[in-house]
Amino acid sequence: MLGRKSHNWYVAEIIDVRKKVRRALGDVGARFKETFPAGGTEYEIGQTRIGTIAVELVTGTTVTTVPAADYVLDATFGVLTLDTAVPTGSQLRVSGVYYGLFEDWEIDDFIDSAVLRHTHEREKVTRYREAATGFIRYLREPYTLATLPPIEDEALVVMATILALYEMTTDAASDIDVWTAEGTHLARGQRFNQLMEMIETLQARYHEICQQLNIGLNHIEMSTLRRVSKLTGRLVPVFREREYDEAGPNSYPQRLLPPIDSPYEDESGLPSPIWGPGY
Repeated sequence: MLGRKSHNWYVAEIIDVRKKVRRALGDVGARFKETFPAGGTEYEIGQTRIGTIAVELVTGTTVTTVPAADYVLDATFGVLTLDTAVPTGSQLRVSGVYYGLFEDWEIDDFIDSAVLRHTHEREKVTRYREAATGFIRYLREPYTLATLPPIEDEALVVMATILALYEMTTDAASDIDVWTAEGTHLARGQRFNQLMEMIETLQARYHEICQQLNIGLNHIEMSTLRRVSKLTGRLVPVFREREYDEAGPNSYPQRLLPPIDSPYEDESGLPSPIWGPGY
């Protein structure tokens, strides 16, 4: 597969989530098997969005597997290009699985985006005792797909499914209704409406799960209000709260820098005089 995004974690977790997203979309794939004559190096398989594939040379009753290094597959358009032509007296047999909606790398992109949204500004905190010193330490790591609790899998799958459906609405939005002279009405725009209704249903489901578990972008957050010093007119620094028994270099005070809204910011660049106008 060429020209695809390289993901940081092709592990068992993403494969499992990918299967669940495909089930939710009804895009579980279908099998195919095609046979081609000898003499060529480029073949149109006849299927698009190909997932797994097996390429074999059939000579009489002998079947030889063609190594993946000896061919290039354009999985999107279903074109197979061999390094060498199929020898005379042999046939090329191609079998595998293709999908109707999305390729694996597209599903993985949706999962990537869903993980970023679902785990935004969330950390996994692990409390442990350091063997060398005996001090209690706290390890804070941003949540990833591999470290998310299993109970959040359903919410993550729903979010990835929503993103996939939004991708489909872009294509469906260009469909228009058709009326023929015979009075036939083709409501092609209904596909867009059905997709949007499905998205709204899944969004309600996602928010319900997140509210029950207090997770996701809408989870309840506790924050410290910032105040301005009357003496200097500047914001008083705010530091991250620490556990009672937290010690070590990682427990030193860490500044928090909440964003400062400035919708009416002066962009002239003129400095303000200290003593008022006229000075």
